[in-house]
Amino acid sequence: MKLIPVPSTHIDYAWDRDGANCLAEACATSSGDITGDQLRMLLSRGERVLIRMEDDDGAAAGWGAVLVEQLPNVRILTVTSMTAHNGHFERFFEELKKLARLYGCSKVRCAAKPAQARLYRQKVGFTPVYEILEVSAL
Repeated sequence: MKLIPVPSTHIDYAWDRDGANCLAEACATSSGDITGDQLRMLLSRGERVLIRMEDDDGAAAGWGAVLVEQLPNVRILTVTSMTAHNGHFERFFEELKKLARLYGCSKVRCAAKPAQARLYRQKVGFTPVYEILEVSAL
C-alpha cells in the first residue's frame, strides 16, 4: 500500500480518467465550504496536494487532498478531503505520517463531524485539538 502525490500538472487526468472526482462526495459533506469543482481548481493551482491511495496491486483504493500549513509554532499536514469506498483508510495512515514528515510536518490534522471523529480516534488515534463552532452573522 502506498500514497502517491499527484503533481498539479496531472490533476485533469486524475480527476477525469483515474477516479479522483470521487472527492466531490467529500466536498458535499463540508457544510458548503467547498465544492468538487473548487477543490479541483485548488489542486490544479498547487494550493492543495492530491493523494492517490494505492493498493499493492496498483488499483486506487481512495483519494485524498492535503494542505501543508505553517503555523507559528508547528508545521501541519491537514487532510482536507478524503474518499475511500471500503478502502479502509487506516491501512494507509502510517504512509500518511511518512508523507507528512517528507513535507516537514510534525503533526497530521483533519476536520471531522462527530461520527467521523469517533472513527478516526478509534482507527488511527486522532485526539481532539479544539472544536470549531459556527453561527450565522447574517
